[in-house]
Amino acid sequence: MDTFPKQVNLKEGVAELSLMAADDAPDILEFAKNLPSHDLMFLRRDILQPEVVAAWVRNIEADNTISVLARGAGQIMGYGTLSLGSDWSSHVAELRVMVGESYRQTGVGRTLVRELFRLAVKGNIKKVFARMTIDQTGARKLFQELGFRPEALLVDEVRDRKGELHDVLSLAVNVDAFLERRDRYGIS
Repeated sequence: MDTFPKQVNLKEGVAELSLMAADDAPDILEFAKNLPSHDLMFLRRDILQPEVVAAWVRNIEADNTISVLARGAGQIMGYGTLSLGSDWSSHVAELRVMVGESYRQTGVGRTLVRELFRLAVKGNIKKVFARMTIDQTGARKLFQELGFRPEALLVDEVRDRKGELHDVLSLAVNVDAFLERRDRYGIS
């Protein structure tokens, strides 16, 4: 795996990337407290709950998940996660990214996606997918710019905290096809 921590240049400023570990749990909880309620509504994990963050750390320690944190000025700017498949889907990984509201448009989201994709390639992953609600246009645009294509629309797939149902778009990219165009996407 790549050497961490490492510094990366963003459109605006610099971030330090590191692999998430157990001692990052308090910082993740603090990061979650500052997320807009709309962002929290659709997270697959309720990262406001210490026991949920502890389970996330256990998945990292069991090598089922790779999570990269981006920090600036001593606080988490965002994180990205690769959830690795098992058994007949061991060649597939789900990529998820969350960026703090004040760090959007800085390039940290794109940087995390690229870093996770680099780790997926090194981990022999053949297909990477991401899921998001239809209204997450910024995220959808980013993933499509990186070569992800719509694969499925899951109608009424998620329920928000108010009980309302929302559609989810699944986008995916074949890693071999992506690698043929990697210079275009800034992946080495």
